[in-house]
Amino acid sequence: MRVLVLSADPAERRRASSALPAGEFDVVEHDAPGPARAAVEAARAAGAPFDVLVVDGDLAPRGGYALLYELRAADEVAGRAPTPSIAMGSRAADRWLAGWAGASALHLKPVDPFDLADEVRAVAARPVPPYGDAGSAAAQVGTALRRTGR
Repeated sequence: MRVLVLSADPAERRRASSALPAGEFDVVEHDAPGPARAAVEAARAAGAPFDVLVVDGDLAPRGGYALLYELRAADEVAGRAPTPSIAMGSRAADRWLAGWAGASALHLKPVDPFDLADEVRAVAARPVPPYGDAGSAAAQVGTALRRTGR
């Protein structure tokens, strides 16, 4: 299973990656949103998309939640099934942000190495439900594109 782990915090990134056994998971690590987004797009273009994204919600300057939202919106607009994702959050109240971003789950930091692998397997095994409402990422992006004439 191919998993992208994104965190600017080297300790958190190492915890998440080491929680995913090498024989079962092919983990790609990134420490910044730009290269992570490029890796997601390149993997998709090569026909080998990531199975799960594990993204730290506390990224700077915009946050991992914003990146997940943008990736989910791009999938919806393109008519693709969204990539399952796990947001790593600092507090239980981040559950709302994870939901807004379209994350499949929230995993509180510090990463528990015994729980993360199980959570990645569970998230990969179930389909990502569509937003399915007027406030969805696709609807908002589609409205913006129509307004700008693109």
